[in-house]
Amino acid sequence: MLKRTLMALTGVVLIWAGLTGPSNAATADIAALDITAINYNSYGADSVTNNTEYVEVKNTTADPVNVANLLVQDAWARGRDKTTGCNTFRLAPGALPVETGATADQLPAGAVLRLHMGKGTAGIDRSGVRHVYRSMPDVCGYHSNVFNNGPSGSNRWAAWDTAWITLGTGSKSKGYNFSFGYVAK
Repeated sequence: MLKRTLMALTGVVLIWAGLTGPSNAATADIAALDITAINYNSYGADSVTNNTEYVEVKNTTADPVNVANLLVQDAWARGRDKTTGCNTFRLAPGALPVETGATADQLPAGAVLRLHMGKGTAGIDRSGVRHVYRSMPDVCGYHSNVFNNGPSGSNRWAAWDTAWITLGTGSKSKGYNFSFGYVAK
């Protein structure tokens, strides 16, 4: 009898746990993220050693968001369904810099993440911005600079591009004209 009661209680607990589901902090949600800036042009000549391009993403909610496997692409990569290689950046699980004691992969409420397309060391700056880096190979874009190369095909010389972020099955994009300076907001 005791064995059956314990089995029934275990079943109730498992059903309850399944109904309540994970907290918002454990659920990846593209709706919570916005592209707030795109640094599409390094100061000086485009080269592998001078690549300061980045896409800035902000958590616009009051809850942490799991950003593991967040994918960044430009129009060229998106148009070719490229999720790895040139003109892409996938945030690996555990790569997001977090404060001591914070949960891995969780971008805090209101926090900003900069995904750099050049070399650097991941960290959190004094203003709380999280920085992660992926060094693009020289063959990607123009000497590894990918966010100011325009679309391809008949419009390949157009002065515009689009940055995409994808998390799970949801995506957001921001188009910009890169003939007006260095950073699109």
